[in-house]
Amino acid sequence: MSERLGDVRKTITGFLTMAIFVAVIFFAGIWYAGRNGEPKITTTTILNQLQEANELTTMEYHYTKVGEFENSLNINGWDIPLTRKSFLLTYQGELKAGVDMSKAKVDIKDHVITITLPEIEILSNAIDESSIEVYDESRNIFNPIKIEDYTTFATKQKQMVEEEAIENGIYSQAATKAQDAITKLLNLIPDVAQNYTVQVKFETAEEEHKEDSKDEPTEKQVEPSKKKDKETTQDSQKEPTKEPDRNESEEVGSEI
Repeated sequence: MSERLGDVRKTITGFLTMAIFVAVIFFAGIWYAGRNGEPKITTTTILNQLQEANELTTMEYHYTKVGEFENSLNINGWDIPLTRKSFLLTYQGELKAGVDMSKAKVDIKDHVITITLPEIEILSNAIDESSIEVYDESRNIFNPIKIEDYTTFATKQKQMVEEEAIENGIYSQAATKAQDAITKLLNLIPDVAQNYTVQVKFETAEEEHKEDSKDEPTEKQVEPSKKKDKETTQDSQKEPTKEPDRNESEEVGSEI
């Protein structure tokens, strides 16, 4: 009886051991598969994250302005009397500054992700047409106001607003916000937040010039031996110079 109980216990113990072993392998496989399923941090994955933004707007500049247009017909720089036309109006607009993310570059080295951005630029500058109010508009039959006058006026006004925004430091403010926004965006990825340091910098004019000059061919890129062979071939193809005979030279002189 005791021998049978011993056999039963051995059998049960064997089944339990086998079940535990299978369970360990099963859960280990799930854990390993889950780990392998996580996206790896590469330059491609980071670029895809950044380029989803396309154009990253980090600063908006809202403005309300009063503008005046004036023009007269002229001859040789002299205004013709009774041809003056003008208008005075107010308008509102919005200027956006930021980064073109399609030009961003990524470098990953020693658990440091370095993002190199192009220079801050004006992404858009638009006047809200519904906000335009005309307060004074001349009606001159000799020099009537045309649509082109409003177009020219709007272009000049937007240029003035851009210059004003740049003087007020919109580029430096947009650059600081771009660095903060990109750092926070990448740190939303758990693997980046836990294992990497994110650095964001802007490409200088010198770096951009070096990058462009790499694609330009130079004389140094031609091997000396090949260059020499090429020159020899060209020289061999040249025909010997033929000296004009006396009769030919006399004919030329007579034609002159």
